[in-house]
Amino acid sequence: MRRSSTRALLAASALSILALTASAPSFGNAALSSIFSIEAAAAEEAGFPIIVNADQFAELAASGAKIVDVRPQAAFEKGHVPGAVNVPWAALNVSERDGIRNEFQSDEVIEKVIAAAGLENGDTLVIYDNNSLPGRAFIALEYAGFKTIHVLDGGVDAFKGELETGPVQVAASDFKITDKFDMRVDKAYVASRINAPDAVVIDGRGSDAYVDGHIPGAKSLVASQLLTEKRTVLPEDIINNLLASRGIDKEKEILSYCGSGVAAANNYIALRNLGYKNVRIYDESWDEWSRDPAAGQSLALGNYTFPGQDIAPASSEGPHFLTADQVKELSQDPKVVVLDVRSPSDYGAGQIPGSVNVFWDATLDDNRVLKDVAELKKLYEEAGVTPDKQVILFTRGGVQLTHSYTVLSLLGFKNVNFFTGKFEGWENGAMRRG
Repeated sequence: MRRSSTRALLAASALSILALTASAPSFGNAALSSIFSIEAAAAEEAGFPIIVNADQFAELAASGAKIVDVRPQAAFEKGHVPGAVNVPWAALNVSERDGIRNEFQSDEVIEKVIAAAGLENGDTLVIYDNNSLPGRAFIALEYAGFKTIHVLDGGVDAFKGELETGPVQVAASDFKITDKFDMRVDKAYVASRINAPDAVVIDGRGSDAYVDGHIPGAKSLVASQLLTEKRTVLPEDIINNLLASRGIDKEKEILSYCGSGVAAANNYIALRNLGYKNVRIYDESWDEWSRDPAAGQSLALGNYTFPGQDIAPASSEGPHFLTADQVKELSQDPKVVVLDVRSPSDYGAGQIPGSVNVFWDATLDDNRVLKDVAELKKLYEEAGVTPDKQVILFTRGGVQLTHSYTVLSLLGFKNVNFFTGKFEGWENGAMRRG
């Protein structure tokens, strides 16, 4: 018999058996396993991808693969694929440990959960959730030593047979973790690979979170956007084109992270399904990285400007946006200082007459942490900027302006106003040098 005929027969048989078990609850798991053990070598020969369609799922079930529902117990009992056992992904993880979410349970707990479901070392697993990327379950089971794990594309809704309800009783196994595979890496390792030409860091969070702050050099690959509206995985050519646009290829080591490890694990499955072999997970992810001032963060957030007119009510104490004429008049007062917070090169090329320069970025140390109070006071005092004076902040970008205003406010400056507009009568640095 040709392979295609064998596969079609197995799929049809498996679907019939699964439908039969749904309508006849007395049809036991032992009998089901016995029937599904027929032609075990056929599915292996087929060389299935990690993410399988409904026909491939049925074929794997027919070959003896264990069906694992990784949804919560309540969802499992409400309706599950006949023959499935329940291993809720949350049971393999802890919700939070030391301020970091979604970490693996201890080996002992993972062993107990897997043993209670009757799974044994060496089993082939086909798991399903509500969509095609049940990442946390997949990586925990792979960590535990399961070598062959498949995922039903589209989750439980992709199963076309009748679902079975209620709890399932299975005989516990003596499962132990004897051949673990740890795909996780730590923060120090990620930091060491940021600028490596043969590595790429991918961020699986939503685009808004990526914009707000990410690991330097990381490429955005939003895990949720790899699914269709039906929660099946996007076609390979579409994902491959997306990966190519990000410089993500199979020759590089891929380091996957997100906010707490969930989207990172989902991206892990998607890449492994496409044949990526060298994929690792930074499991502590942004929860850990973002709270370490030495780690460094990059923003993809565009700067902004103000509308060029005063925002605060005229009766308020301030701060106010001043006009060029107001700046020229006020700057004649020795109790007023115009503080230019642009870069030294911009200031050197041309500045408001009489202004002083304290680059806004100079208020941060090498780890992008705000310098201590003594250092900040010295920085401003050396430029003649003291709390007893009215300060007119001048720059072009909103980030630079609001940062500088915040720092001055923290240092006790009470009389600070802004100027961001057009100014005629620059002191031209180029003319001075000429």
